Amino acid sequence: MDIRNVYEWLWMVNCIGFANNRIWQIMSEFQTVSEAYEALTDSERRKNFLTSGECKAADRITSEQINEMISYCENRNIYILTYDDELYPERLKSIYNPPSVLFCRGDMSCLENEFSLSIVGTRKPSDYSVRVTASLVKELCKMGITIVSGFAVGIDITAGLLAVRNGGKTITVLGCGLDHDYPKENSCYREEIEANGLFISEYYPKFSGSHISFPTRNRILSGLSLGTIVAEAAEKSGALITANLALNQGKGIFAFAPHDLFDRRYGGNVALIRDGAVCLCGVKDIIYEYYESYGHKIANTQSSEIVRLPSDIEEKNYKSVALFDPYNDIEAAEPKKRKQKKAEEVTEHENPQYEFDASVLDDEAAEVYKTLKNAGRAVQADELAEMCGMDISEMLMVLTDLEIEGAVQSAAGNIYTAN
Repeated sequence: MDIRNVYEWLWMVNCIGFANNRIWQIMSEFQTVSEAYEALTDSERRKNFLTSGECKAADRITSEQINEMISYCENRNIYILTYDDELYPERLKSIYNPPSVLFCRGDMSCLENEFSLSIVGTRKPSDYSVRVTASLVKELCKMGITIVSGFAVGIDITAGLLAVRNGGKTITVLGCGLDHDYPKENSCYREEIEANGLFISEYYPKFSGSHISFPTRNRILSGLSLGTIVAEAAEKSGALITANLALNQGKGIFAFAPHDLFDRRYGGNVALIRDGAVCLCGVKDIIYEYYESYGHKIANTQSSEIVRLPSDIEEKNYKSVALFDPYNDIEAAEPKKRKQKKAEEVTEHENPQYEFDASVLDDEAAEVYKTLKNAGRAVQADELAEMCGMDISEMLMVLTDLEIEGAVQSAAGNIYTAN
């Protein structure tokens, strides 16, 4: 790590802001970050490149602030990866607004594998989706494919844990800082994933996240990968954000074949498949997609072993699964019986609308959603926090989860409405 180079990049992001594409508009005027730093630290020259607000931000930056951050990261075993570092993934450089700085902790060799796939999905997956994810991840790891995911409960943590526990590599992309304990339910898995995988974030280590930082990080999640696999997503699921970003980046899109076409939990999968995504029925669908370019990297994956989830995941009522290979013999999970309207009960005057199923939420999120729903109008986050008796920072985190789940929609000014 080149300390001088790191210092100059940190100065840039302190001035412009993390995840802000303005940094690349400014950098287009210079050949190197050193040239940019030299010009922007000159109080007169900077006026030619920076807005008045950015000039004021530049005036407030001190060398002590930046050096303290560098020292903090060194003491916490955090590698500061800059855009021009030789370890920076080439694939990530080609996306819109690539992160200029990434904070990394864990096995940096995870970034070297050019064959990586991201796996995304709901926080409240069905047994079927967990079974398929577990089996698929095991087979992908046997082929030497790196698994990229977030750190949310549900599909994300299932994919990450199964990767490292099957001898594979995983990259976990956070929407908060590396040293912010979120979500708390997954804190017990941090050391295990860090020992065999890599955590990365474009935000300072203690940053707690915001209602935009988590969706924003998804461009990195998809950007690191050759393709994105959607395990389970409703029509308005946050997982579709990553899928759309991957599509815009020219990446492959795969979607699990739903075990029930009429189950709203798979509405996003159905829409993706209808729009041209590969209907993922087994690991062979991935092999066929990439064999021409990566056949030399794909190992023999023949297996008839039983895939078992870690015991701590099994405690969440997830089940052991047989190898997922519908080309031979698929055994899908039996869907739970649901109440259905009889045909004669549906009249020509009915116009059913989509309504979010709040039963999939935890107690705190369900209470916030219920309060917003009962309000019957758009509500600002601070007003909603007061209505629920919560701190505004805690409320923003809950609203971020709800938005990703498709339960709420946000508008400018931190205004939210319930779906």
